[in-house]
Amino acid sequence: MAIAFQNSILPDGAQLIGFSWLLNHFNLSIPLRDLSCISTKRLSSQKVQSGDWTLFDTKLKIENRVFSHLEFALKHEVLDLLVLKHILKHFPEEELTQEIKENPKRIFSKKIWFYYEFLLNKELLLDDLPIGKYDNLLDEKKYIVSNNVIKSKRHKINNNLLGTSKICPIILRTKALEHYMDLNLEDDISILIGTVSKSLVRRAASFLLLSDSQASFEIEGERASKNRIENWGKIINEAGKTPLSISELERLHSILLEDTRFIKIGLREDEVFLGDRDRENFPIPEFIGARSDDLKALIEEWISLDKKLNANNVDPILHAVIIAFSFVYIHPLADGNGRIHRYLIHHVLAQRNYYPKGMIFPISSVILDEIEKYRDVLVAHSSPLMSMISWEATAFGNVKVLNETSDLYRFFNCTQSCEFIYAAVEKTIKETLPNELQYLDAFDKVYGEINEMIEMPDNQIKSLITFILQNNGKLSKKKKEKYYERLTMEETQEIENIVEEYFSKYF
Repeated sequence: MAIAFQNSILPDGAQLIGFSWLLNHFNLSIPLRDLSCISTKRLSSQKVQSGDWTLFDTKLKIENRVFSHLEFALKHEVLDLLVLKHILKHFPEEELTQEIKENPKRIFSKKIWFYYEFLLNKELLLDDLPIGKYDNLLDEKKYIVSNNVIKSKRHKINNNLLGTSKICPIILRTKALEHYMDLNLEDDISILIGTVSKSLVRRAASFLLLSDSQASFEIEGERASKNRIENWGKIINEAGKTPLSISELERLHSILLEDTRFIKIGLREDEVFLGDRDRENFPIPEFIGARSDDLKALIEEWISLDKKLNANNVDPILHAVIIAFSFVYIHPLADGNGRIHRYLIHHVLAQRNYYPKGMIFPISSVILDEIEKYRDVLVAHSSPLMSMISWEATAFGNVKVLNETSDLYRFFNCTQSCEFIYAAVEKTIKETLPNELQYLDAFDKVYGEINEMIEMPDNQIKSLITFILQNNGKLSKKKKEKYYERLTMEETQEIENIVEEYFSKYF
């Protein structure tokens, strides 16, 4: 009896069950993100959390047979397609066929049968089911599912997975995501935009665009020139206009990178890793991207996934997260993956008409404010997968991947990343955008009153307001002597009072 599994000690007297039992049974070293075991005692509820483990009540105890544990996993645990595919590869085909034959119309027999043929692209020696009831593959109360199901006549299954057999995300229908989707944030945008002038919206859009572009470089720890920030901002502003393709990625990549002498534009030809190197230039990877030989197929499948999510009218923010985060997990470029990953959020939201016309949300700015949470989301996905990647160092301080790894980038759970980005979008809509509009509106009112009070060129008035705001509501002696020495003390005091009236909350 196992007392530990994947470096986690089981609760006293508990036994492995479901996916945990199956991985242990087949001796597979595949990281399982949700560990399950069953108690030898009755619990206060059907399941409780005990450290790293979900502990199930003893009344759910099953026979120690592969099929029984598969059925338990699909019924009670979080679906992990990467784990499931590898388990099914090791399930003896004749044994599985016989198990299904015993009762092929049972819901979980149908599901296991479907998953085997769907994931392995291999048919079992079983006849198609006769006319009968179709059952949903995923429980729509537990998972976010496709709005358009694909009926499998052979298995009498409604395939409501978000993706395909080649690339497929899983998203749990958590309370947080239910909350965000029920907010109807698009309505909040329309109401907010409708309360202010179009010119104010255009100015806010310009400021927010620049802010997002700058933040995207800062997230990467890069101090970009003003021209480079502005140029990338222009590209972000065009997001959603051109469908995703390999050539479009190449175009974006070439614009992003100013100096391409040492970097190949487009899909890389070498491996890539995130991490560091020691003093001998030996790589210390925290994560390794997909093998270069797999990139073309992976990106073509990724593009097909984008089209499917669009056609199925999946929630726009969830769609954006799936496409953006799967891209950064694959890491198909030699450099610039992070910035294009964040661009892709804008691309999908613009393509799906989530943004008001001519405006993007400064999601990168919000990410920068929550940079540690953002990194935690990325690491939570990537770090466990490193145990499945065999590699060796190259002479040039890079890595060479020694095993087949493409499935690591095909099947992923992006619930956590969806919650994170939805929170960022909510903050943008409920805080960042209203604050920017209020700031610009206050600035215009201050400008108007000063303009009525004194004859002064536009730029000088705007600079005067900015100087006062930068100095907590007072015009500094240095700035007054240098630029505004002709203002009387009374005029200066009155102008400061006007600024304070509209901007007091900013001091």
